[in-house]
Amino acid sequence: MKKLSQFGFGTIALLSASSLMIADTADSYALLGFSLGTGQRDFRLNNNFSDSASNNNTTADSNWPGYVGADLAIWKSGAEWGSDPFGDGSGDPTQNVIGNGGADFNPLWMGNANGHSTNARNIISAISGGGGGAIAWMYGGSGGWTIEFIDDDFTFADGPGSISGSQMCIQAINTHEYGHALGLDHSNVRGATMWPSASYGSTGPRSINSDDQAGVQAIYGAQSSSMPFIDEIRGSTAPGGTAIVVGGNYTADRVRLWFNSDVFNNLQSGGDPYKLGSLTSTNGGTQISFTVPTSGIETGGVHVKLDGGGEALSEGHPFELGADPWNKLNLTGPTSANVRTTVNYSFTNATNNVPYKVFYSFSNSGTTVNGHEFDIGGPANEFASGNTGASGSGSASAFLPAAASGITAYIEAVTILSGGAFEDSNMITLVVN
Repeated sequence: MKKLSQFGFGTIALLSASSLMIADTADSYALLGFSLGTGQRDFRLNNNFSDSASNNNTTADSNWPGYVGADLAIWKSGAEWGSDPFGDGSGDPTQNVIGNGGADFNPLWMGNANGHSTNARNIISAISGGGGGAIAWMYGGSGGWTIEFIDDDFTFADGPGSISGSQMCIQAINTHEYGHALGLDHSNVRGATMWPSASYGSTGPRSINSDDQAGVQAIYGAQSSSMPFIDEIRGSTAPGGTAIVVGGNYTADRVRLWFNSDVFNNLQSGGDPYKLGSLTSTNGGTQISFTVPTSGIETGGVHVKLDGGGEALSEGHPFELGADPWNKLNLTGPTSANVRTTVNYSFTNATNNVPYKVFYSFSNSGTTVNGHEFDIGGPANEFASGNTGASGSGSASAFLPAAASGITAYIEAVTILSGGAFEDSNMITLVVN
């Protein structure tokens, strides 16, 4: 099956070359008659766009770690069709939130591919040569798909904000094309992403509307109330560190985490996520503690996968390998003090209602516990403990005896999360006079 996107008279006319269109209603979305199984949820980019405008965004976004330029535009275009917002849904000034399909469907961004062909599975690419007026097309079916942009005939821009009126928006075009890959034909609803035309410079199709949502839900079903979800990642994301996925609807056992694989994708053999299995959940199915793999994964996204089909695959959440929340806690207090006085320290920005401790050491050489690197060295001496309040704060006080005169101590606070993960603070150097 081949779907064409064709240019004409200042608009993009998205024309069907397929005889397999199945109209759903007279004034609504239409379906192509296939769907993608859980093993076909990956999408990748062979980033060979030739125009500088296609990759001129070099500003990283914390909600989309590891990718910029056309890669980021393509990632967001697929994530828009996901059941829920990817991470916090931010990252595009033209969109309120990225990811609001509301279906039992979540895609898997698997990064870059090193080539493409019409038989390759789930790869987007720019191709040279003319398209006879077409700007992009999709070959697809239940066994996978390919999307090709006709790079020689148009200037494609990566955004992430507005683009020039003489350019075509990579993200907007691919949001439409990926809709075809999911099994949607064109919609008769003006303003829908699957509407068969859009203007030069238009970014509107980046955001799917209610008709697009109804279409993807017609194919994959409305989002299940038991679909797993992710709220945040806590702890250390360094290789070998202890991290915790926090969310909900997790089963007690047989839980898996799917990450971006660090294998450079090679056409048909690429696109498979790195799967970390045999995990259990705690706290009523809301937390999954795991040791970050020391190899095999890369920065990108993470999904929770339970036993079952697509409805058992969560939406994605940003995962930056090695970008641990070092110094997440904001510790404040004196850097010098006299003996026979009391020093007071406090911290904010911690997880609320968890145990904390405040340590001092005479070494700042660092130490590692459960893969988490602390600033102070050993031995570390605890001088305060407690539980963080509802606002995620804590405090500590210490009296400095006369014998402390002339010493330099290093102060650091740490919260202790379930599953053996930590959050720590900046280090304060205290000189005692």
